[in-house]
Amino acid sequence: ITHTTSSQSPSPPSSVTTNESATNRESAEESTEKRRLRALSLYRQLLRGAERMPTPNRQNYIKRKTTSEYRKHATLTDGDEIEFQLRLADTNLDTVLVQ
Repeated sequence: ITHTTSSQSPSPPSSVTTNESATNRESAEESTEKRRLRALSLYRQLLRGAERMPTPNRQNYIKRKTTSEYRKHATLTDGDEIEFQLRLADTNLDTVLVQ
């Protein structure tokens, strides 16, 4: 039996690299889409939760605050900052629903 070894490992075909790149891009787009849907869901839930506030002043405050915060952060692109803001919105929703 004769074994031959190569000192160089073959490089992956360019199609593999391109496919991996496309997969990563699709994954990032999917993640972005999931965040967008999560943000919209939280936004709607906060506005609905505002309707259950005991006073009209409190209802209006929650609606104004929710709308202004979402508009202020609509242009965020940093994934970590977006996740932080979504967690904050989730915490605010819990607070609204408890009252």
